[in-house]
Amino acid sequence: MAKFIYPTDTTRVTSGFRGNRPDHHGIDLAEAGDHPIYAAASGQVSSSYPSSSYGECIMIVHTIDGVTWETVYAHMRSGSRTVKAGDYVTQGQTIGVMGNTGQSSGQHLHFELHKGRWNINKSNAVNPLDYLGKEDGGNTGNGSDPTDVDTRKNVTLPSDWLTNNLGWLQCMQRQSWVYKEPNEFAEVVGKIPLGSGHVYLGNAWDGKRFWFKIANDNWIPETAMRIEKDGKSKGVIWNEWDGLECYHHANYNSGIRDRVGVGQWEIEFRDNNWIYIKDKGWVEFDEKIIRWIR
Repeated sequence: MAKFIYPTDTTRVTSGFRGNRPDHHGIDLAEAGDHPIYAAASGQVSSSYPSSSYGECIMIVHTIDGVTWETVYAHMRSGSRTVKAGDYVTQGQTIGVMGNTGQSSGQHLHFELHKGRWNINKSNAVNPLDYLGKEDGGNTGNGSDPTDVDTRKNVTLPSDWLTNNLGWLQCMQRQSWVYKEPNEFAEVVGKIPLGSGHVYLGNAWDGKRFWFKIANDNWIPETAMRIEKDGKSKGVIWNEWDGLECYHHANYNSGIRDRVGVGQWEIEFRDNNWIYIKDKGWVEFDEKIIRWIR
């Protein structure tokens, strides 16, 4: 397993490391369309912020075989960053989308690799192409399982995924199978690793359990995932708790207004993590008992 994987789904380099641009301390990977950005290795997010030069930018610190590294992901699409400083990420986890923010003259990912911590002089920068995809025994410095990696070939997302999604999901099991359709008899399209983050595109019910859509033709059972962030405010839920308490307002101190049983319920409004069941009252969204159906 490579210590560092390519940080996006294209390997097309449009500008190399330094060369005739001595102040270019990384590489540019470019392609038109929607391209997710991945964490090149497991680690902890050191920065996640909008920069005047780097644009929408994320930096991640990695400790691999006792050596500290830091990776930089710049010019990402506005509003696409999915992690904040202090978060832990796994290799291959989606952290954003390729964009054209900051001092950029066209859509691309500017990627830097530093052997040591990033500094303003970029004195620790090394050529990423000397490390990306190199088979070298794996990222053991973070205690990760070298066999638990993303093996999917297709990770394309719908063109409107940024505005048409239900939130974010995190994988809770090692080597979780991903299927082409939402049922266990469908074609397997690969595996995703423990801790990896994915956009929550939709769901389906097969009569026994819910399935989550994480990319085009990519479905995974609910038992393998946790809803990390849910932003939907209107639709229909499935409630699995008989006697779920509904409150007058979006807080527990407002008093119980009604109770609902197991089944489908229409949602009209949202207030932070509280949702309003039509004609019944407010409930706090709990992914262990509540699922969006539509």
